[in-house]
Amino acid sequence: MPSFRQKFSGFFRQFSAPSESRNDENASNRFIKKYLTGHEVKKYEPVILHGRTPQEVPSQQLGAIKGYEVISSLTGPHGGLIAVNQTEKHLSASDPEINFIDNLEDDSHNGEKKVGVSTNDSTDETSNVESKQNILKKLIFLGHPLVAGVENWNVPHTNAYGASCSLYEVHPITHRHTGDPIADCFAIVTRANSAIMVLADGVNWGVKSRTAARSAVHGCVDYLNKTIFTSDKESPKNTTDVLMTLLRSFHAAHNMILQEEGTLTTLTAIVVLPSTVDNHYIACCCNVGDSLGYVYSSKYGVRELTQGSHDVHRMRDMRDVMGALGPVDGHNPELSNLTLSITQIDIDDIVFITSDGVSDNLDPVVGHFTGLPSVEAYQRHKLSLLRTEDLIRNGVSGKGPAVDTAKDLVTLLLDFVTRLTAAKRHILEDMEIYADANGKPLAQGEVRQKRKEIIRKMFGVPGKLDHATVVAFKMNSGK
Repeated sequence: MPSFRQKFSGFFRQFSAPSESRNDENASNRFIKKYLTGHEVKKYEPVILHGRTPQEVPSQQLGAIKGYEVISSLTGPHGGLIAVNQTEKHLSASDPEINFIDNLEDDSHNGEKKVGVSTNDSTDETSNVESKQNILKKLIFLGHPLVAGVENWNVPHTNAYGASCSLYEVHPITHRHTGDPIADCFAIVTRANSAIMVLADGVNWGVKSRTAARSAVHGCVDYLNKTIFTSDKESPKNTTDVLMTLLRSFHAAHNMILQEEGTLTTLTAIVVLPSTVDNHYIACCCNVGDSLGYVYSSKYGVRELTQGSHDVHRMRDMRDVMGALGPVDGHNPELSNLTLSITQIDIDDIVFITSDGVSDNLDPVVGHFTGLPSVEAYQRHKLSLLRTEDLIRNGVSGKGPAVDTAKDLVTLLLDFVTRLTAAKRHILEDMEIYADANGKPLAQGEVRQKRKEIIRKMFGVPGKLDHATVVAFKMNSGK
């Protein structure tokens, strides 16, 4: 019977590179060669405008929203935002008891972390009761319960889709994934010519992290649906209005986390709305933390919509989420990298958001597919985008076909990161880590020590174990 050391070496050789690298070296290096030869340089691609406040982002005019009927909607995993209590205070832009802090920089001088919006502690209790009663009457009148502004959260579409999976190993005795439950949450809602897509990644493991992610998504989507996509309110005329609404939706998300007693989470929300130019749309984004948003164009490749939230010229510690909603400092969140962004998108572009379990595994250093002696920070970022583009255009095998739908993109990225991290899972699933020669389970302390020793030796094995989530939307004409 082979020793664990022999097994480790075997697994390392077998899985030390993704399958496409073993079967087709040219395919795996295509995007690297493209970068080194300068062929990836584009004469033009839609610019990404970003800032810390809505006023810092140059305003763009918006077209008319065509109808408010939901065409598709989906949330997950395992119930997603539906699993969260719906007792949050109803917020609106005209509520006199809400003090919106729209210029975050004004609060940076006192050295304290601030919430994007603060509520008046002297809120009249009678007013709260009346507000909740009015909401309840409205729901009864509609004849069905609305959850975060949507009646049915199980209406997926090939061009509006999301999914999650765990990249962690399965315990060979308990048959449970390490790190359960999955602490990510996503939601997507589409209408005739618009969409809302949101993703949250709970910081660390556990039920409270999952609660934080679900609460953030619920609070954010609920606010956006009630503020932008309702017939009794005027549609936003420009992107500044939408970014203001997104910023305020993050307050609703943060409040929901506190209400549900969750811990910390990242949050990225994108609203897609029509431009004043026919067949052009604008993606408006707000993000805090390291859940990243992208746009894929068959013409321009992949660009990162959230790139303003991190310095691409500095090496990043992937253990640092950079910012989070939830009680980071007392009841306040950490908004140090909160960023608002906009970019133009065209028909057939795919907008998508990933948790760091996906984006980090597309990093050339984490994935061990650079083929370069050393990589600068800005090169890592560019190579990550080229790696993603190569996958979308050529598939995991490197031989195509190209992705055609949002569902295809979600499935492809999750399949890729699952394959990439296979070696680490196989190594950590060896029974010798968890039981003695007679099959008797070892004490937790012994297991923990063995795992630490093995993890230290896995530096050369590609990939990062994590929860992985992708949500995507393809902009189709009239769909």
